[in-house]
Amino acid sequence: MYRIMNRQRGFTLIEIAIALTVIALLSVGAMSALQLAMLRARIAETRDAVQEAREAVVAFAVVNRSLPCPAVSATDGTEQSRTGGSCTNRRGLLPWQTLGVRGVDGWGNRLGYAVSQPLVKGAGNRIQLTDVGDLRIMGRAADGSASQMVTGAAVAFALWSHGANGRGATTLVGSQIDDESTTNADEKSNSSQPGSSVDIYAREGSVSTDAGGGEFDDLVEWESRYVLFGRMMSAGQLP
Repeated sequence: MYRIMNRQRGFTLIEIAIALTVIALLSVGAMSALQLAMLRARIAETRDAVQEAREAVVAFAVVNRSLPCPAVSATDGTEQSRTGGSCTNRRGLLPWQTLGVRGVDGWGNRLGYAVSQPLVKGAGNRIQLTDVGDLRIMGRAADGSASQMVTGAAVAFALWSHGANGRGATTLVGSQIDDESTTNADEKSNSSQPGSSVDIYAREGSVSTDAGGGEFDDLVEWESRYVLFGRMMSAGQLP
């Protein structure tokens, strides 16, 4: 009788190397897909937070016939004093405690906020139809130069997140994230630190340092004073 012997053949080193390469490529693809999904989820969460904040600011204006000032500080979310009909600083952080919202983006950082001073009223004064905005929404022209996207008189207030890179953002505990880049001029202009600048940049995102204004991933929204006035008219607060 002949005995049939089963010979088991093992993998060669080349076959093992190919298999490991395929597994590595699949892992990289899976990680990239996961990172993209997480980014989209955080952007969606941020847009929801900005929209909630926008509605709260508008409702505040309807109730008080005045827009709120920015927060007192990074740890005190009540609005600054409006004594005399103006804010100490026109820009800073959203006054989350006064408005009753979290005021936090998808990356756990505070939302920035800037208000048109003519729409901030002190005791005994109210928004009038003749009041105009004084913020400027800025972008970049094809040649990279700064350009005004919206007439300043039309902007009531602006809200923004510092995006995924978080450069210049304020955390929940009140610390500021270091901005070590030297090329992101527009992100630096969108500082949410207390200040008086009227310019807020709202342009297409870019990871290129050669783009006009540098790399940019801030998420910015603003409210037209005409839309705000329309909401106040519907509520019987204007004229």
